[in-house]
Amino acid sequence: SVGGGGLIGGVSLAFHYQSPKTEVIAVEPEGFNGMGSSLAHGAIETMPIGPKSICDGLMARKPGEAPFAAVSAAGVRGVTVDDTSVRRAMKIAFERMKLVLEPSGAASLAALLGGKVNVAGKTVLVVATGGNVSLADFMAHMNNA
Repeated sequence: SVGGGGLIGGVSLAFHYQSPKTEVIAVEPEGFNGMGSSLAHGAIETMPIGPKSICDGLMARKPGEAPFAAVSAAGVRGVTVDDTSVRRAMKIAFERMKLVLEPSGAASLAALLGGKVNVAGKTVLVVATGGNVSLADFMAHMNNA
C-alpha cells in the first residue's frame, strides 16, 4: 500500500535489482491514487482533494519525488481499492489469520482478495503493515464489513 511512497520505493528497488522478474504493485485507496496516476502518466501528478478514505495513512495526494523515481525505474504499476473491500480484508485477516490490521495496512490484502492483480500460478507476497487502530474503530469496521 502506498501513501507518499517511501516503503514501496525501497521495496521496489530491492526487487528490481535482486529479483527483476518480480512484479510490484502499488495499492492505493480510490481518490488517493497519486502514485498510480503518476506512473500511468510518467510524471508526478497531484490528485484533487476528494472524499476521505478509511485508509487515513494512505491519503497522500501525490508521491514523493525519490519514491516516484524508484518505482518508475522498477516498473511498478498501480491499482486502487475501495473502503468496502478494505473492511472485508480487515475482517478476513482477523478471522482467518488472527491479524489485526488498520485500514491502511489491509489495502494490499484487499487488492489481492478483490482480484485487482493476477496471481494465478504465482508466488505472492502481501505487505500488510500496521495495526494502529482503536478497538472501537476496529469493531465498527468489522460490523460494516
